[in-house]
Amino acid sequence: MKTVSLIGSTGSIGRQTLDVVKMHKDKFSVKCLTARSNVELLLKQAEEFLPEYIGVTDTDKYKELKTFSNNKYKILAPDEANMFASTAADFIVVSCTGINGLLPTINALKNGKNVGLANKETLVTGGKFVIDALREGKGNLFPIDSEHSAVWQSLRAGNEKEVKKVILTASGGPFVDYTKEELKSVTPSMALKHPNWNMGGKITIDSATLMNKGLEFIEAMYLFDLKPEQIEIVVHRQSIIHSMVEYIDNAVVCEMSYPTMIIPIQYAMTYPERSETEIKSLDFCAVGKFDFEKPRYDAFPCLRLALNAAQYGGIMPIVLNAANDFAVYEFLREKIGFIDIAKIVECELNRTVNVNNYSLEDIPLIDREVKERLEGTC
Repeated sequence: MKTVSLIGSTGSIGRQTLDVVKMHKDKFSVKCLTARSNVELLLKQAEEFLPEYIGVTDTDKYKELKTFSNNKYKILAPDEANMFASTAADFIVVSCTGINGLLPTINALKNGKNVGLANKETLVTGGKFVIDALREGKGNLFPIDSEHSAVWQSLRAGNEKEVKKVILTASGGPFVDYTKEELKSVTPSMALKHPNWNMGGKITIDSATLMNKGLEFIEAMYLFDLKPEQIEIVVHRQSIIHSMVEYIDNAVVCEMSYPTMIIPIQYAMTYPERSETEIKSLDFCAVGKFDFEKPRYDAFPCLRLALNAAQYGGIMPIVLNAANDFAVYEFLREKIGFIDIAKIVECELNRTVNVNNYSLEDIPLIDREVKERLEGTC
């Protein structure tokens, strides 16, 4: 039986990972659960899955956790919870938000652990350090994002020398047909209603601005050792084809299913085998047709900004991510408008002097500097 350590257990991916564990109790047991601050849900999860260790990274919530846990579990201190979880089990799922997933991912890989990565910021901000850790250690990195899982699965049809390009699909989000004028009136409640996917708040807003697809573009470069010109983005509104790989003979291989995170999560956890799921089989006649179109870069400039940052390299993806984090948070607080997210990100990128020589320790410092600067100017 494979033991599982889950960093970010109370978020959307974390909850669905536990659904996979529940479906395959003969294959998985939970060793460690960590969350940021949702003590109530964490304790409910612990009661059901009986981990040996639990922890939160929020200092105030840590006191609450110790009060209500009744000594049933070993409680991890906030400053050690995620790092401890990164080596506590056979398989490590990193599904926390922000750059908090970077160091645990690197630590897990260096210690020979298999990692299911569902944290975009890890590769966007520290991709080169993650790849170095992957090469140094004996661990493996398995993507859990639906798009990257689809690419990973499609790559089993050939070898890396035969890959011509990767095609990432995007639903287009809830405002795919909005004019630039209509986008000015988008509210947080409107943006949080994704037409196809059930995701956390931050990633749902990123999907609405198409920043999410830009971040996935950067991730794909690291995950599959691709140059920017080897990646194409197309809008596929049905969200059935989750991404594709085109080979040098012009054959295109894809992975398809109804929109669900269960399949990519489970595939990472059971690789190289597959297991049954409770997801319904794809009915092609019911789907009817597949539509594809080019992204509207003019209406959704966040995507263009992300692709530019990917081309620039250096610290620009770190700045892009930090500025977007800040702007999305301000939008959700109704402090700025929907179209202001891209304006803030672009302004920060334009006033940043790019640096290519930086350390792993510099990443959180850059992240904090960007957000503090924006806090003082926005």
